[in-house]
Amino acid sequence: MVSAKRQKEMKALGFLLQNDKEHYSVRFLSKAGNFTVEELNNINKIAEKYGRGYSGLTTRLQIEVPWIKDEDAEKVIQEAKALGLRHGGTGQKVRPLVSCKGTVCLHGNIDTQAICRELDRKYFGTDTPHKCKIGIVGCANNCGKANINDIGVMGRCVPKFDSDNCVGCGLCVTNCRQKALQLVDKKIVHNKNLCVECGECVRVCNSNAVTVKEKGAEIFVGGRFGRGMRIGDSLGKIFKEEEIVSIVDTIMEYYRQTGNKGERISGVMDRIGKEKFIADVLNKID
Repeated sequence: MVSAKRQKEMKALGFLLQNDKEHYSVRFLSKAGNFTVEELNNINKIAEKYGRGYSGLTTRLQIEVPWIKDEDAEKVIQEAKALGLRHGGTGQKVRPLVSCKGTVCLHGNIDTQAICRELDRKYFGTDTPHKCKIGIVGCANNCGKANINDIGVMGRCVPKFDSDNCVGCGLCVTNCRQKALQLVDKKIVHNKNLCVECGECVRVCNSNAVTVKEKGAEIFVGGRFGRGMRIGDSLGKIFKEEEIVSIVDTIMEYYRQTGNKGERISGVMDRIGKEKFIADVLNKID
């Protein structure tokens, strides 16, 4: 039986005690949800040697190898280091960052994985008042559920319509899943209230009747999911792709300055008011 002290020490290293209180699942960390073939082969070696020959995926795109005996834990740590594998991902820290495949997905409006790798390099495993989750998605499909993370980034593409160039083909209408476009007298009518700025109309238009007015990301703060659920609040504007990392820098700095121990971003916003939190962040940016 693993002692409580030992359990806490190992959890900080990404070794989570299983319900039999005798074995761990060790969590190996991806880079923006990606592992190289070599990394996967090395994880397989550890699973075969110290586990029971299988591994599982976590909800934050990491790989866990279960059934690691306590007496083998140090050997696994040493071998993982020699093989170049990272493990961890728990505690009052920035948790493993999650990105969708927007970088290569045909719906992606931003380079989600490059942004995720940069933020991972700067923030993963760093101390915060409480656990902090960051998610990046490329479009309104929101596959990675950006707005239920403490900080969420969602790619947006705001369309611009030129009726003089419109030939009335209806391609954009057919491809608009939100039904935000209509063809009236062979010209496009845009309903901004229904539009989610996914950019699909821009991608399918062949006549330059729909072009990019603004492209980048909307950023959400204060989301969470689990025992307490809260949808994140938008900072209220579209940021250019090259601004995203610096905006997250500002949010993280403000959170660390303002948050009390044991308080997630949502807790800070509940305590001081979401309007003040957002206004203070935007003032620091300006």
